[in-house]
Amino acid sequence: MPLKTAVIILSATENELLESFFPKPKQFFFCAIAWSLLGVFSWYFGGKELGLFFGFDFPAKDAPPIIGLGHFTTPDFLWFYIYYFFFTIIFYIFWASYSPHKWQMWSILGSALILFFTYYQVQVAVAVNNWYRPFYDAIQNALSGSSTTTAADLYGYILSFLILAMTYVLISIVTSFFVSHYVFRWRTAMNDFYTAKWALVRHIEGASQRIQEDTMRFASIMKTLGVSIVDAVMTLIAFLPVLLQLSENVKELPVVGSIAYPLVYAALFWSVFGTILMVVAGIKLPGLEFKNQRVEAAFRKELSKFNIADNRATKSASGLTIQITA
Repeated sequence: MPLKTAVIILSATENELLESFFPKPKQFFFCAIAWSLLGVFSWYFGGKELGLFFGFDFPAKDAPPIIGLGHFTTPDFLWFYIYYFFFTIIFYIFWASYSPHKWQMWSILGSALILFFTYYQVQVAVAVNNWYRPFYDAIQNALSGSSTTTAADLYGYILSFLILAMTYVLISIVTSFFVSHYVFRWRTAMNDFYTAKWALVRHIEGASQRIQEDTMRFASIMKTLGVSIVDAVMTLIAFLPVLLQLSENVKELPVVGSIAYPLVYAALFWSVFGTILMVVAGIKLPGLEFKNQRVEAAFRKELSKFNIADNRATKSASGLTIQITA
């Protein structure tokens, strides 16, 4: 095998690293984003009507929020669980038929489960946000001295918060555990990709270290960066309805003036602005990281040369000593 071909195999692109775990990565991620956007828009602009068609009885818009774990068993959430399940299964069946892949259950269903866990964590934060108002209203009424708020009421609110906090901790631990296994499977897939071509690249200096370190770095980066991105997007989506309700009491924004749903537009603008700012600030980082890896590889090569030279000098000196002694 020519050296050029071996170097190309060793210097696998991001597409090849993704292809080891996802079926046809470019098409897959484009389809996943399009399908997710379709699901979000369908949910907000017709999901409730579809749920009513199937017999779900949703509470009125002005109904007070449910405090505690009951927040997750309302008809809205039960319908969302069914809706998300069928959207995921349809997507999985399509890709399992269109482009079967060894790791399709982990890459498709595992990714969907991580999305669901992340969304559930954000919804726990929303439930805690709904808990704040009645709890502090009860404290204010109790301190006013003209309220019927009792100690049992306050202890009940504290117990509700404790249950929500324990739920959040439990979901966080389960998510972290599953994501670790997910990344481990992804790294296994990348290792299989490289080791299948090991005979072609084993003669290249540092090939074993590059395979081990590159897969480790890629897996750890995807674990932290990927989950953070999903969490940020889910937080924005989950709190948009809350901002929509609060916008009824806020009619103006500084500088902009009076607009409809100002808090929603402010959140969307800040999200887009922050994303663009981070992209501009970090656009040079991948190239710098690549140059840093190349310099470190050259440094390791020079050290190995010195080591080889020292070994040869030591052997030569030992041989000369033996000859003189003889």
